[in-house]
Amino acid sequence: MKVILIEDNPQIRELLKSLLATHCPGVMVVGEAESIAEGSVLLSTVAADLWLLDIELRDGTVFDLLDRLDPALFEQVGLVFLTAFSTFEYVIQALHKSAVDYLLKPVDPMQLKAAVEKVQKEISDRNLGHKLEELRRLLERPERPMDALDKLPVQLPRGVFSYLNLSEIVYLKGEDNICYLHTLAEKPVVSVRNLGFYKELLLQRGGFVQVSKQYLVNTRFITRYDPEEETVFLSTGEQITASRRMGKDLVGFFRRVFG
Repeated sequence: MKVILIEDNPQIRELLKSLLATHCPGVMVVGEAESIAEGSVLLSTVAADLWLLDIELRDGTVFDLLDRLDPALFEQVGLVFLTAFSTFEYVIQALHKSAVDYLLKPVDPMQLKAAVEKVQKEISDRNLGHKLEELRRLLERPERPMDALDKLPVQLPRGVFSYLNLSEIVYLKGEDNICYLHTLAEKPVVSVRNLGFYKELLLQRGGFVQVSKQYLVNTRFITRYDPEEETVFLSTGEQITASRRMGKDLVGFFRRVFG
């Protein structure tokens, strides 16, 4: 199987090529690009069975790229989108409904393998042009924009997704490739994604701070921070050790909040 990779982050491109070589025998990357201009030329001139496309490129979106292509190119190629967690909510809704495949960053090797195998099985009957048009429509009119997101989508084992109210998440603890989401409930929720997967969105929302390499904490549950003990005290009675560097960031956060 021949694959073309369009991704503007060179580190992610190298990682994907490594994952494909390790977990997808028989797959060969025949071209790669990092921009709309490069990608449109590559996809138009190099034959491939699968396109791996980042949704958000530095110079536009994947649809700016696809608009430049002959629709006939879509009919005999498999397509898998790469999407970052920051666009997770409405993108995943749209991808599910349009039946186009997707991978979330950071890419899980087994999910990459499964996506490649799925494309191999379905490539002759995808009607991709119709599915791309439906996906475009859904993304232009998202049912729920990210600004209105009040729940965190959590990936559980076996590909299951669940949702947790952000206001009930006390803190997140990362261990290797697993993340434990501690809520007001007795037992934490175990996600098969690592802490980095959740970090970008939660820090962007402003209600969470990272206090160490392992912990993201919901600031509404912080009652005290002792810089000498490097300890964060929570209203649940729990205590979390903060790293020296991130403890300073926590102090800076509270200074900005309280002036």
